[in-house]
Amino acid sequence: MGEGRCFPTPPDGGGLLPRGCCTPALPDGSLRAARAGLAGRVLPHDSSGGGRCHTLCESLLSYGSGFNNFQGIFNWSVVLLVLTHVHMSLENFIRYGLLFDPVKIISVFLKDPYKWPAVYLIAASVLFALPAVFIERYLRKVRGSESIGLVLQSVNLLLLVTFPAVMVYRMQAITPAGGLLTMFVYIIIALKLFSYYQVNRWYREGTPRPVRGTSRMQAADPSAHQSRRNERGQSKQIMYPMNLKVKDLYYFLLAPTLCYQLNFPRQKNCRQGYIIRRFIEMIFLFHLMLGLIQQWIVPNIHKSMKPINEIESTLLTEYILKLAVPNHFIWLIFFYWYFHSCLNCLAELLRFGDRQFYLDWWNADSVLQFWSRWNIPAHKWLDRHVYRPLLHHGYDKWQARMTVFLLSACFYEYLIAIPLKMFRFWMFFAMAAQVPLACLMKRLFGGNFGNIFMWISLVLGPPLMMLLYFHDYYIQHHRKDSSWRLFFF
Repeated sequence: MGEGRCFPTPPDGGGLLPRGCCTPALPDGSLRAARAGLAGRVLPHDSSGGGRCHTLCESLLSYGSGFNNFQGIFNWSVVLLVLTHVHMSLENFIRYGLLFDPVKIISVFLKDPYKWPAVYLIAASVLFALPAVFIERYLRKVRGSESIGLVLQSVNLLLLVTFPAVMVYRMQAITPAGGLLTMFVYIIIALKLFSYYQVNRWYREGTPRPVRGTSRMQAADPSAHQSRRNERGQSKQIMYPMNLKVKDLYYFLLAPTLCYQLNFPRQKNCRQGYIIRRFIEMIFLFHLMLGLIQQWIVPNIHKSMKPINEIESTLLTEYILKLAVPNHFIWLIFFYWYFHSCLNCLAELLRFGDRQFYLDWWNADSVLQFWSRWNIPAHKWLDRHVYRPLLHHGYDKWQARMTVFLLSACFYEYLIAIPLKMFRFWMFFAMAAQVPLACLMKRLFGGNFGNIFMWISLVLGPPLMMLLYFHDYYIQHHRKDSSWRLFFF
């Protein structure tokens, strides 16, 4: 170790070391490291003996290069996104000041507790769900009366759909927000009871259908009342018809799912720390959404209060773009607030084991794939009770898929049109057009371009819908001047 050692140098010198240059004495480990470093910088010789500095390779950003480490570009995008939001927030604050007022929001809800029609309507939904148990018990006792049971079930479901719609539409005291919440609760209960009726009918007929996500469902023996252990050995399995109890029904109505089954996966105990974290998230994100609506959405909406037929296309585009960023930001917060914080908190309270409320919708390569990933409870219900039965009855995939989207469009229009007390069918046409448009885009582009188109639809579609419904609502309920009427209504 006391003498210097020489590294071999390339014939042309390589620009690395002078010929015959010796290094000072190094430890063996350092010597190996130095040789490895030089080996990485000296190119192999070609057959002619000259140094070769070019090889067959693709550019780094080409698809064929195999390079996939874009973490730096992702960090750069996040920094730009944060700076853009900070700039927009400062601009909004300088122009309008601080508009967020939580006291004002609370005062709206506490103004007169004796005039809360939405609360009373939601409380009444419990009574509409109760007959489902007695209808199923009646059908269990009376054999061969499926037609009578179908009539009773249809009447119950029809009441769940029409009663809140009539009350919300005709009551002047109820606000659009209260009406939307009421309609949402009733439509959720109606979907749950439809699944409740269907699954019990499968067991009553002795031919239960397989549930997606499970290996298979054993045929139910109507006379079998014995209990069985579930796959974890935690509790006893409930067999039909022992599930026809009020307690079982109301657990299903509270559970964060739309699809009924006799035995739900359950956890052993309830984690209090997990519930506290989710509850804090719910409170914080809810107030954050309200603050962003007051600070960002309301001023832009007030600026756009002008008849659509009098707004120039460039000005209308400006309104949409100004609403796009805050609206999309609020939508992302709402997604996390509802599908992660709220549903997980509710599932933990009920010890409900299936927590797959969403999938990686942000990686969807089409709008159709997005709708099948972002709301898993609704997707499972549509797949189990609409899509697969249509395929079973001989319809092809295109017809079944179009039926699913038309039914979804009716649900969305039902939730929006009744609380606003007007029918414009913007949401219906937007949902119905997504199937052929998504198929066309997938055929033309697909892959990464399909994901880009999906994000463009999510960013620009909701603010356009908001502007259209807001203008129609404002013109119909607050402006009587005929010049504010839309040119096509």
